[in-house]
Parts: sequence; structure tokens; C-alpha cells
Amino acid sequence: MKSVQRMVRPAVEPVVGLGFVVFWLFAEVGRFEDGYSGWATWGWLPFAMIGLAIAVSKLLPWLAVGLIGILLLGQLLGVFMRFGQTAWPAYLGLLVVGVVVSRVAPAALRRMSLPLFCVYAVAIAALLTLPWLSWFDDSGVLNGWGPHDPQLWSSFVIWSIVILTLALACWFIGFGLRARSDRNTSEALRREAQAELAVSEAELVLSSERDRIAQDVHDIMAHSLSVILAQADGARYLAEKRPESTTTSLIAIAQSARESLVEVRMLIDSLVSEPEGHSHPTLDDLEALLERMRAAGLAVELDVFGGQASLTTGQQLAVYRIVQESLTNALKHAGSQARARIAFDWRGPGLALTVTSRGESTATAGVPAASGAPTRGVRGMRERARLAGGWLTVGTDDDDPRCFLVTAFIPTAEALRSGAVEGSVAR
Repeated sequence: MKSVQRMVRPAVEPVVGLGFVVFWLFAEVGRFEDGYSGWATWGWLPFAMIGLAIAVSKLLPWLAVGLIGILLLGQLLGVFMRFGQTAWPAYLGLLVVGVVVSRVAPAALRRMSLPLFCVYAVAIAALLTLPWLSWFDDSGVLNGWGPHDPQLWSSFVIWSIVILTLALACWFIGFGLRARSDRNTSEALRREAQAELAVSEAELVLSSERDRIAQDVHDIMAHSLSVILAQADGARYLAEKRPESTTTSLIAIAQSARESLVEVRMLIDSLVSEPEGHSHPTLDDLEALLERMRAAGLAVELDVFGGQASLTTGQQLAVYRIVQESLTNALKHAGSQARARIAFDWRGPGLALTVTSRGESTATAGVPAASGAPTRGVRGMRERARLAGGWLTVGTDDDDPRCFLVTAFIPTAEALRSGAVEGSVAR
């Protein structure tokens, strides 16, 4: 249906223009054959010019406006045949041109066409009321008054107002149709942009959810598998010398695997019911985490300075994951003599967290992020700290290349509200 409309619309004005010319040729041919020999040569030209103006009004609006001006100027000067008492309604075709031009013409022509149509309206009124501009020697076409009648000029003014009102009405009708078309186009573009925005938002949410799931799976599985690997290696090394330690290692492996399975199951369940996350370990769960890491062979010490301040559930989860990732990296990368020290300093407007890990050599001191290529785990720690309102940095200790430092700051909610840590997020 729309394709048919696109094919038909460009042909409307040419068809109307052709129909206009044919109508007036058949309507006036008898009168010209009876009394006007000029009909056979130039009598048809004014009708043809109006029909042509209608036909090209959409495709060439400048030409349509120009044709009207040429026609009226020629009739005022006597170059073209002037319309009589039966043919004067042909001027109504100029109103059609006014509607089309004010609807489709460029802005410059639309602004120029309004005063031009006002001038054209006055010219038409003069041709139809003033006797010396009509075909008749003693009276005008419409009023029937001669050149000396006292009401001649009042009739000219009245008809000028009437025709001018019609011309303005047609021009503003076209302008209104143009405004409505522009509004519909803008609305269609707005709906299209809104639909594209909705798609982009959905893709962004999906991408964010994928990243969240990947980060959570990394946090869970990297920690659990590191513990399992350390326990398995320890059991293998001590199997001949201390066979009784194998049972302890297997128990630790089973416990770590069981906990990771539970967290993964909770993560999968949360994809439907809890979009904010799969589980929410708090600071109270840190001791259990440290015990698991010690059982895996990582020597961990915890120092706390000051009294614990209140953190939100999300901030406590961020602290837990940062410590978990830091210790996991230390266990994976620091070698058999891995040691880690955690420091919690509550003496400021939040928690200043430092995780120091030491390995056998510079190559095993920390994670690959030390070489300038942050891993997913390091990126995840930074993102968690940022979302919690703080910051996080990683790198080797300048004084001891075998020492790897994770430093973070998580402000309390009260400090964020009061602006005491303004700008810390951007660090």
C-alpha cells in the first residue's frame, strides 16, 4: 500500500493541472469560436499557463510562482487574453498553486511567496472589477459598474479583500499541512530513535550482566580452584613422608569444592530472582576466608587498626571480594613460600585496606598486572572499589620487588554524604 502511495503522489499535481486545462478548453471553446478569432491562436494560453503552474507546483515551485506572475502581468498589460464573465473562475486554480507551494517549497520561497500571493490577489481583483482592464468597455467583469460609477473603487477594495483572504487562507492551509508533515516526520524519527535507544539500552544491560556474571564466576572459581590446586599439590608432595596428611588435604579440597558449587548454584538462581548479585558475603565472613587460605598453604596475617565503622552491604561485599582476589593471586603467583599480610585501618573516613603478598622472587611476587597488563581479577577489584565509592591500586613495592601491594580505600556512607572524601572515586 505504501509503495502504491509513493508512486501515485508525484503524479497528483500533473494530473490535476492537465484536467484543469482540458476542462476549460472544452468549457470555453464554443464562446471563442462564436466571437473571438484569437482563440484559435492564443486564447488557450492563459488556461494552459495556470494548468502548467498547477502541474509543476510540487516539483518546481519557483517556476509555478513565476508563471502566475507572468500571466497576471501579461493580462494587466493586454499581452494575454483576459478572462470574461464565464472564464474568471479559472483564477481559482491559482489558489491550488498557493496551497501546494506553501506546503512543499523551500523555506526561502515560502517566505517570499506570501507577499507575492498578496500582490497577485490585488492584481486579480483589479482585472475583475476595473472596467478598463476587462473585456468590456463599459463595466467590470464582476461588479457591472462603469468607469464613472461612484461605487467602483469601493467594489475594488471589497473584492481585493475577499480574494486576498482566500489567497492567505490557502497559503496558511498549505503551511499547516507542511507543519503537520514535519511534525509527523519528527515524531517518526523520535520513535525510531527511541526504539534504537531501547535496543542499545537492552544490549548495554545484557553486556553489563554478562560482565557481572563473568566477574562473579571468576571470583568464585579462581579462589576455589586455587585452594584445591594448592591442597592437591601439598598432598602429592607429602604423600610418602606424611600419609596421614592426605586425608586432611582431601577434606579441605572437598570443602572448597562444595562451597564453590553452592555459590555457583546461588549465582545461577540469582539470574532470575536477584539481579543485584548471587550472594553477599560480609566482613564477618572474612575469618572463614582466611582459614581456607591458611589451609591451602598461604600464611595470612590480619592487622586491624581503629574501631570498625559501618559499611553498606555492597561495600562489605566489595571488601570481601578484593581480599579474596588478592589472596587468591598471592596463592597462585607467589610460590611455595607465599605469605600475605592484610591491614584494615578504620581511623579515617572509611576503610584503608592494604594486602601485602611476598613470594620467592620478583617474578612470583604478584599477579601479571605488575607488568602493566591487568587481568580480569585486577580489573574486577578496581571496578568493585569504584562502585563502592573508593579507589584501588596494585603494583610491586618500590623498596622490595618481591613484595606485591594491593591498596584500596572504601569510604563510609556518612563520609560520602558529607563530602569528606570528595574526589576519591576519580583516583
